[in-house]
Amino acid sequence: MAHDIFISYSHKDKVVADAICSYLEFKGSRCWYAPRDIVPGEDWAASIIEAIKSTKVMVLVFTDFSNVSQQVMREVNNAVSNGVTVVPFKLTDSMPTKGMEYYLSTVHWLDAMNRPLDISIKHLDELVRAILSGTAPSSAAPEFVQAAPSGAKRPRWLIPAISAAAVLLIAAILVIPRLIGAEGGVGDGTSSEGSSTALEAIAVPTSGSVQIQDPDNTGAQGNLQGNYQNGGIAASDGEWFYYRSNDGMSLYKMRLDGSEKTKLNSQQSDYIGVLDGYIYYYTGGKNSGIWRMKTDGSDNTNLYIGTLEDMCIVDGRIYFKNSLDHLKLYSMDLAGKDVRCEGDLTGLYYLTFWNGKMYWSNDDDGGCLYRANYDGSEMAKITEDAVDSITVSDGWIMYNNLGDYHLHIINAETLEDRTVMFEGIYDPTISSWGIIGASSSNDLRLFRSELGSSGGNVLSEGRVDNVCVAEGYIFFLDKETGQILMMDIYGENTIQL
Repeated sequence: MAHDIFISYSHKDKVVADAICSYLEFKGSRCWYAPRDIVPGEDWAASIIEAIKSTKVMVLVFTDFSNVSQQVMREVNNAVSNGVTVVPFKLTDSMPTKGMEYYLSTVHWLDAMNRPLDISIKHLDELVRAILSGTAPSSAAPEFVQAAPSGAKRPRWLIPAISAAAVLLIAAILVIPRLIGAEGGVGDGTSSEGSSTALEAIAVPTSGSVQIQDPDNTGAQGNLQGNYQNGGIAASDGEWFYYRSNDGMSLYKMRLDGSEKTKLNSQQSDYIGVLDGYIYYYTGGKNSGIWRMKTDGSDNTNLYIGTLEDMCIVDGRIYFKNSLDHLKLYSMDLAGKDVRCEGDLTGLYYLTFWNGKMYWSNDDDGGCLYRANYDGSEMAKITEDAVDSITVSDGWIMYNNLGDYHLHIINAETLEDRTVMFEGIYDPTISSWGIIGASSSNDLRLFRSELGSSGGNVLSEGRVDNVCVAEGYIFFLDKETGQILMMDIYGENTIQL
């Protein structure tokens, strides 16, 4: 498509790019931006390079995210090399990185920080059209010099100007539905197992008013409790990812930037937990049982022999349902000692733990939500409706209510029950990155909702399983291909593991 303007942005700022593109095109300019204008099947990088060569103006959405994005840096470099005028749309007063500063020292900076977003976009349209017509002031003009970052540092944020009110205001002005719509689809940047992969640091999304104040507090150790419940195919210790691969479901590790990928074993590895320098995991098949190894792969030791379900580390002990004893709850210490049966209860479906209590769907009573002490004492019914996909965070028990087919949370202390979303999310994991699971209304496609939001985004094209979240990335099984994949929480940068 012929175009006048190329929009360069970090995928974390897509709502801004959408707003800019919508307004500039509404006013008659022709824009190009990814992924919208990349023809299916065409090479991503080649498409971008060609689009930059044939553009006249690049609008750079300059935020703390784009400032450190290597992809954005490459786009700006290509623009300058091809004589394209760059207009940074400034949404942070942070100084450009040294690499970015090299290219942005003599450009038309436009300050979008100190006025409403819709007004800033109108000024951007006026400036761009002036540049295209050859009537724009010099980039050395006082208004542009004053708009350049002053060096004042601000906290990292996800663009406060893009509040819900701002987005609604833009939508009302432009009448462009996609500003408030959710875009899905597997992202770009897919790489094969053997390729070199650079992973971008992911910033924690903003959240609305939420009951869950500390979403990473899930009552488990070594991994998020939601991850354990979903098979525990990935975990992190803050420096490394530990994950199950497509290589016979073996256990691998790699640094958070994607480097130093290392194979740790040749066993099927599930329920991965990383605690105090050790990796705990379960392997099925011939040598079924719980194993422990050091994070460097040494000292691999069998702690327990037998088949099990729903392994989870809580309060310094490993809990699991014993498949050889009617799925009763068992536990042992982290060295594999003091193995004991916790009680006589069986059929503990969607089992989760919080503050010395266990919560589960009681199949003997139509699947209602129950809680009890680990030994089964003080058992009580919590809901009258059947439930599934139970998980926990910060004292709130989340579950799908099969009576109204909505996602609910219930306070573990007061039993106050609230509806979170007017649809179900299967096997959700709760973390700082939001609620991530499989959408019941979108054929079990990967779905993310920010905490405090009643909606969210579909991130995958196919059905998913074993959804786990670590350091801003989602690990999951693509049920269409049978492959384990990794993508960022925005549905981009997909990697086959």
